[in-house]
Amino acid sequence: MATQQALAVEAQSESKITLFENFEPNPGGQASFLELTNWTSTEPLKHRWSGLLGGIGGGKSYAGAIWACSRALLAPDARGMISANSYGQLARATLLALVEVCRTFNIPLEPWRESPEDQALAIANCQRCYIGPDRAFVYVLSATAFTGNTQAGRGLQIRWFWGDEFAYAAEKAFLTIDGRLGRGPGTLKGQGILTTSPAGYNYLWDKFGDPTRSDDLKRIYQMVSMSSLENRKYLGDDYVASLEANYSDELYQQEIMGQFINTAQGLIYKYFSRAKHCLNEEDAQLLEYDRNLPLLLTFDFNHTPVVAIAAQRRGNEIHFCQEWFLMDSDIWELTEATVDWVESNGIPPEIQIFGDATGRARTAASKLSSWDIVFQGLEPLAKQRGRGYLVRKFADANPYVVNRVHSVNQLFRQNRCFVHFANCQNLVKDFEQVTWNEESINKSDNPLLSHLSDAAGYLIHSIYPFKKETRDRKGNKRKPGGLAA
Repeated sequence: MATQQALAVEAQSESKITLFENFEPNPGGQASFLELTNWTSTEPLKHRWSGLLGGIGGGKSYAGAIWACSRALLAPDARGMISANSYGQLARATLLALVEVCRTFNIPLEPWRESPEDQALAIANCQRCYIGPDRAFVYVLSATAFTGNTQAGRGLQIRWFWGDEFAYAAEKAFLTIDGRLGRGPGTLKGQGILTTSPAGYNYLWDKFGDPTRSDDLKRIYQMVSMSSLENRKYLGDDYVASLEANYSDELYQQEIMGQFINTAQGLIYKYFSRAKHCLNEEDAQLLEYDRNLPLLLTFDFNHTPVVAIAAQRRGNEIHFCQEWFLMDSDIWELTEATVDWVESNGIPPEIQIFGDATGRARTAASKLSSWDIVFQGLEPLAKQRGRGYLVRKFADANPYVVNRVHSVNQLFRQNRCFVHFANCQNLVKDFEQVTWNEESINKSDNPLLSHLSDAAGYLIHSIYPFKKETRDRKGNKRKPGGLAA
């Protein structure tokens, strides 16, 4: 068996590599992406990270394999890495694309096996491969190697990286890999690419897709989109027609057209729409804090992050105007930041306090409850207006989670809740990304999510608890409203 493998590798090594002569990318997204990433040269890229966001079967993994092979051939001294969101994706799809590219263009690839499927599996199990006649070394690990307690991949040093389907990988894995990129042997400047289908407005949207992201992020991350339809000649009309028939309009835009969308599948706040309920720039002035109106503060208590939101009630609407999202902090620092903000923007006639009722509990380690600390922290504001200025609005016990969610969704459905996008970006992430885990809120996939939306829910449910929609005398549902005049 070993002799057979050696002969096969030797035969492949003696064949002329035809990648740069014979490969022609599909017109559209694939061609634009490979041109953007300088796949035929080692010139430094303008952006550290490039993304190819595409639909199912559009050829994005194939483009990733082309780029990875070009790095190994042009800069064999630069150690690289190939990864995917899971071991299954890596072994059955990502590496299969790599094997296909290498066999098509006579690029030596080790370890070798007779069938493409067995070779992809062998590479996945070895956690490394060698590409090209110079045997460029490439790590092969799934994203799960960079999460959890062990984080087996944390100490790696790489010059280039290809991540497949990373929209479905944990952000922690991506950030760890980013910290390893541009290090180790070789002179190739750190370069990373992601080829993936979108998965709603997650961290990849924040870095690659959001047009309102900071200039610093725009200098680091660039993205090309493509649809499955660009690869129709290889997929076949029947396959594309089957996809079109089986997907809802939302999933069609995501899975076929490769677009970031807010799918309602599994989402808790499915009536939230960034287009309808977030205001930007001049429009956001309608949601700015008004010192002449009562200020509503709502809290959710966690170790990290500690969070709070400021809101105001106008007419029968709730307007969220400011958030606090502090990592590795505590309630004292949270209330200090809140007090500073209020004093800088003007003392309101009254402050109403909402939030998590479980914060009333004391522990053996502390004689003060979370709510005790909140009221003590806000004392500088109370002293300026006297007793009764801070009005407790939270209940003795929290409402059922489902009831609280219904209350929030009711306001979004009726267009009676709006968010100042620039000041509440983490709250927007919550509304767009938090999902159900059976009958409760999923807090395990991303522990940073759900806290701000929980805080918002406590406030909304206290003021506008869910009620069945009323109908007018003709039996028509009440029409959705808009911003308060």
